[in-house]
Amino acid sequence: MTRLAAGLLCVCALRATAAAHVLDEYLQVAQIALSPDGVGVELRLVPGVQVADRIFAQLDLDHDGQLAPAEQQAYAQRVLQDVALDVDGRRATLALTAAGFPSRGELADGVGAIRLTFSAPAALGTPGDHRVEFRNRHLPELGVYLANVLVPDSDHIVVTRQQRDPWQRELRVECSARRDARGWVWWAGAWSFGVCLVVLLPWRSRRFTDAAARWRARGHRPS
Repeated sequence: MTRLAAGLLCVCALRATAAAHVLDEYLQVAQIALSPDGVGVELRLVPGVQVADRIFAQLDLDHDGQLAPAEQQAYAQRVLQDVALDVDGRRATLALTAAGFPSRGELADGVGAIRLTFSAPAALGTPGDHRVEFRNRHLPELGVYLANVLVPDSDHIVVTRQQRDPWQRELRVECSARRDARGWVWWAGAWSFGVCLVVLLPWRSRRFTDAAARWRARGHRPS
């Protein structure tokens, strides 16, 4: 429930910010998702009404008024070159996994958002402390930036600290990976079962020996 509430608050805040951004700016919102085996980055790029034509001109390479799939991919790759992700001090290789582009009319009205999703493998599930750093240098002459890390879906990872530069073009996330609780439960159960065997087997053996002795004392003899 806490994770869901935090996620809803984050979405509402981002929507409110996107709706209120300055008309002559290019709002770029980054959301970082952490998982035991990787990092996901979702970018929402929202040009203001006064810069929408400038952004569309960079998308529409053949100037035919339409965004062909090749043009969309070319712009996504340009953005990919302008962002960087480091995990535990090493550069992580981001790959484009999804892309969505609005129509020219939506961009012109200031309601269209370019959505790009990237991902990179990372061993964040290894027990211990980890550090993830994200940087966005796309169109700094127009850009206004926001960056946030989502609450991890896995209880295995806990975010312990976030740091941003004054422009939120850089986000540093410190997190910690805990050992698998299910593994600890299994070992604790096995240890408890072993202790029970050590304690109960000698006790049951003594009870059986005492019972046999009493039975013989009553005059019974084994056949």
